[in-house]
Amino acid sequence: MTTTNSQPLDPSHLEPVPTLLVRIRAELPADFPPGQPVRVSRAPGRLDVMGGIADYTGSLVCEATLDRAAAVALTEREDRELQVFSFNLFDDHLPFTFRISLDALARVSVEDLRREFAEPGRKWAGYLAGCLFVLHEVGLIDLRDPKHKGLNLALYSTVPLGAGVSSSAAIEVATMMNLVEHFGVRDRTDQLRLAALCQSVENRIVGAPCGIMDQVTSCLGESGSLLRMICQPHTLLPPMHLPPGVRVIGINSNVKHSVGGGMYGRTRCAAFMAHRIILEQMRTLGRRSGRTLDGDPMNGYLANLDPDDYKKLFRPNLPEHLRGDAFLELYGSTIDSATSVEPGISYHVRQSADHHVLEARRVRRFVEELQLATREREKNPLRRSPALDRAGHLMYASHLSYTNDALLGAEECDLLVKLVRDSESKGLYGAKITGGGSGGTVALLCQATDAADNAVREIMLAYATETGRAPEAFTGGSPGAWHARSALTA
Repeated sequence: MTTTNSQPLDPSHLEPVPTLLVRIRAELPADFPPGQPVRVSRAPGRLDVMGGIADYTGSLVCEATLDRAAAVALTEREDRELQVFSFNLFDDHLPFTFRISLDALARVSVEDLRREFAEPGRKWAGYLAGCLFVLHEVGLIDLRDPKHKGLNLALYSTVPLGAGVSSSAAIEVATMMNLVEHFGVRDRTDQLRLAALCQSVENRIVGAPCGIMDQVTSCLGESGSLLRMICQPHTLLPPMHLPPGVRVIGINSNVKHSVGGGMYGRTRCAAFMAHRIILEQMRTLGRRSGRTLDGDPMNGYLANLDPDDYKKLFRPNLPEHLRGDAFLELYGSTIDSATSVEPGISYHVRQSADHHVLEARRVRRFVEELQLATREREKNPLRRSPALDRAGHLMYASHLSYTNDALLGAEECDLLVKLVRDSESKGLYGAKITGGGSGGTVALLCQATDAADNAVREIMLAYATETGRAPEAFTGGSPGAWHARSALTA
């Protein structure tokens, strides 16, 4: 299903919007009374097909939307209070409401707001209330204006938490889309700016050092194609259709992961430390050749470093491990605004650089192989495409690098990838851990055939038998939030 910005979809029929509407009427009638207009919005989760954490070092990424999504309902209040509800938390018998006045939100600092949502049981609310704060902060709305009434925001999401499929980005994008429609500022907020605002919520309010690919995919992805973006910071390429008879699916290992987890942040910080050290090496090489190096030839991104130059000129001089205090003394801070070098931590600088520089090349080659596979299958749709096999092997290489270089692997995901590799003859091409790693979901490139479907079921059964964990398959797609305009219902 594809749409254009001039003809946006009404999301009212796309789950979980219908379920959310039923629930707010039945369970929150005082806050969402019958006859009062309700604005609803929807944003999907995403499957990271290739690119993953290399988004923050400027790589090309390839992402797919899921049919799992977050939905947000909005209605006005008379008391200038923001009140947020989570039906997911309600169902889990956890605290499910948060409340703050618009005036307090308008005058609070980022630091104080971040501490507020760091309190036990409140982090979830930061994804919603943080959107309103950021819109005020950048001047798109003025929460001090008395004409603005209070708001009720109710959330229901089918994107599983901790599965590496961007449950947080889906919430942020659904909320932000709803708010820009409600306040009438959509015409001053293009798609990429909206995604960047959502990333700001995640980085600065919630405190998770994610890149921007999740928010862009949730906002702009299209069902049935891969969103391609060069993350410098967010240059969109035309969406890419998969070769005929080929699809991507995800298998959730049911091992929870968190982008806010310690190793994710340490790996990210190490990559930016490597960037700083390599830049200094470039300047040294320039001085030796009698040239003064102005600026940064990498433009701030490791993805722009030629992998062969990296291996020959720079990698031998990168430390395997470097304590933060030693780095700070030698080089000062990094250019990363989402992480800080901690003096007492030892960082795996060389391994992190290996992953990011080489992953950028793997993604470029992955796209080239898929484009070649399209031509191959158009000529001979019955022959197994060698290009698809090569694309699958690039996914395996990415997975191995996640484990050995980025240090973001998980034994359960290793098992899923091994099971895929053992079933290649049944229509499977490749698999890799996704997103922030350390658990979560494995992406598969496979044929759209009954044999491949049966193979996936066998893999999930074998995985459950060996680990005692119940895997979950993500097989469908859906339009991004920008393609499904927020709708009003009474």
